[in-house]
Amino acid sequence: MTLGQRIQQIRNSVSLSQEAFGEKLGTTRQTVSKWELDQTVPEIGKIVLMSRLFSVTTDSILVDGISTFDASYEQFVCGVYKSKLREVVETERFALVYYCSQAETVLGTRLYVGIDGYRKLYGICEYNKTDKTIGYAYRAETESQLVYANDDRLKGKLGQIYNDQITKTMKRTESFSVNHDKISLPTVNEAGIKNCLLAWRMADSFSSTAYRFHFWLCTGKTEYNFSIEPQDINIYCGISYNFPFDLGMFGGRQFFRIRNYKDNSQPWCRFYSDLGYECNENDVNIPADKCELGKSVQTDQGIVWGLKRYTDDQIVLQGCGDDEYYFGREDKRTETFYFCGK
Repeated sequence: MTLGQRIQQIRNSVSLSQEAFGEKLGTTRQTVSKWELDQTVPEIGKIVLMSRLFSVTTDSILVDGISTFDASYEQFVCGVYKSKLREVVETERFALVYYCSQAETVLGTRLYVGIDGYRKLYGICEYNKTDKTIGYAYRAETESQLVYANDDRLKGKLGQIYNDQITKTMKRTESFSVNHDKISLPTVNEAGIKNCLLAWRMADSFSSTAYRFHFWLCTGKTEYNFSIEPQDINIYCGISYNFPFDLGMFGGRQFFRIRNYKDNSQPWCRFYSDLGYECNENDVNIPADKCELGKSVQTDQGIVWGLKRYTDDQIVLQGCGDDEYYFGREDKRTETFYFCGK
């Protein structure tokens, strides 16, 4: 059995057309056709993704003569992993790592991009509490892949391969999967404010240009941000628990924060870490008496962001001060998630 025949066998076993099969792998029908005719060979990243999506080992795809699925092979599941000094989020395309040193003198965030076993470091930021310096380095998503950095040591780390063994000794606290189908997210009229905020936010998005490096991910409960704007030295790395409700969203505890802006004179420019913290949703009491339309209110447990306005396809919450938080049904997403749990 040739490699092309094996790929065709996998596709037929899950009843997908060449076009649908290609969409799940991020490629075209024509490319799939060439694979199956043995005219071209898939890159190794596509082989790895194929093994994950369709629960087969890479060996059963690549080794001639193997024609059956490996029932014992566990399909990849995205997840959140925690320890005292590190928190990791793994998706099919990304590995996001927050960490601090043993003495908590260094706080850092790293983003690796790629397929399992081939993820490379694309962006890194570190804050040193001792000398109060913040360094960063990242690669732009362009053909030339220019590097932007203010720290040569961190710049030298770009391109390092992600060590996927670091989560083996960590506790998995959330799990979810990537939805590869072109799903239609619910409208406000269909599902209401709370459910739309939940469904629309379960995703990630990534962009990297000369003007901004930005990665955002939300599992539905936990929200992760990693953003660098080098022109203004505007950096934000954070992890927080946010809970939607019918009149807005409750911003609960934030337990990791690197917030650097120019001279750091703003009160929100803070640096701290409490990695390993787990939030019990049952302990979160959204204060109904503080929920006012079009207002944000600070409470003992967190911030209430009130509903300001909405349409069927967009929800706007009143953020802190003059900020407005926009959530759209058709926002650009790199990956869309479903099923959250432990």
